[in-house]
Amino acid sequence: MMKYQVVVLRQLKGFGQFVTESRDEANTYEFGEGDERPIIFGEKLKAVERRTIMRKVREVLHVNCWLTTHKKGGDGGISGLCMSCPACVLFGGTYAPKKGGGAGPKNVVEMRRAFYTCAFPFQGGGIRDVTFNAVDERTGQTGQALGTNQIIEPRDFIDVVTVEADNENWTKLLLWGIEHSDRYGANTRIYGEIHNEVLGVVVDTRLRIAAIDLARKGSGEGVKTHLAADKLDLKAMSCPDSEIDGIITDLAKDEAVQDLARRKNSVDASVDEYFTKTAEKLHLKPAMTKKNNKDVFTDRTPGERLAFLTSKEKRSHYDLAREIEKANFAEPQDEEEEEEVK
Repeated sequence: MMKYQVVVLRQLKGFGQFVTESRDEANTYEFGEGDERPIIFGEKLKAVERRTIMRKVREVLHVNCWLTTHKKGGDGGISGLCMSCPACVLFGGTYAPKKGGGAGPKNVVEMRRAFYTCAFPFQGGGIRDVTFNAVDERTGQTGQALGTNQIIEPRDFIDVVTVEADNENWTKLLLWGIEHSDRYGANTRIYGEIHNEVLGVVVDTRLRIAAIDLARKGSGEGVKTHLAADKLDLKAMSCPDSEIDGIITDLAKDEAVQDLARRKNSVDASVDEYFTKTAEKLHLKPAMTKKNNKDVFTDRTPGERLAFLTSKEKRSHYDLAREIEKANFAEPQDEEEEEEVK
């Protein structure tokens, strides 16, 4: 499996607020004595770019896949992920139905293919405290100070995101997400505008570069010069808007997506209620028998049930996942509210 290391220049336009959850202080790393620099944790970058890609996948494939908190007693599964689309394969996740099943699998876990570290700046300093006040709407006068934000001044960050795959389209999907994301960190209503520029991709069977080393090169041009001197080919790669719909459609047919959908379907098919609803949606009637004076399904194992659901017509596991989804889940409202989670 190849490793596609995407080199991203992230240009902070204006101020940014990149703080820890436990304390309102900027995340920093000490490059040397007296050289403390602000950084952006990879998980903060991944969360934004994953949502960007998931919105596009929902638009193209009409899947019911959301990063949400499930309601108590609901049937949506952990975090609301569909676990049967390209976004779930790229970023990974966990799924489990809320109703208990029989002897079949109880959940499905998919490891991620996209790996983030941190974005490091080319220069240190630039961390300041800014006090914010409440304004009287009628008089326009400020009142008592409400608090202080620790913010980062405009600067360039360098980042390396790695995709492990044998199909280049997985990297192109991530590239599209990076290039179409532009708000990061806490309080994105007023902070965190970032313009991303993909400098290129280093393709190899092992990891060759790291963002923390590239940050010492001083600039994007310095990074390119360094990679050229080390004889590392910085391959140009992009994913224009004219191609993204086709790439997502093709990836939905990829073996990795089909395998994930099969495993997810096995979990759902092991739950009697889900199995019944899906069969009704497909206009199928499962065979029943008597056991201890109770009606039970003849097909008991997830494998038998999947074979039954796909026997009437040739249907891929991805298509069957869509049928199960339609039969059992109501699509939530798309609430793209701006987050202030730090």
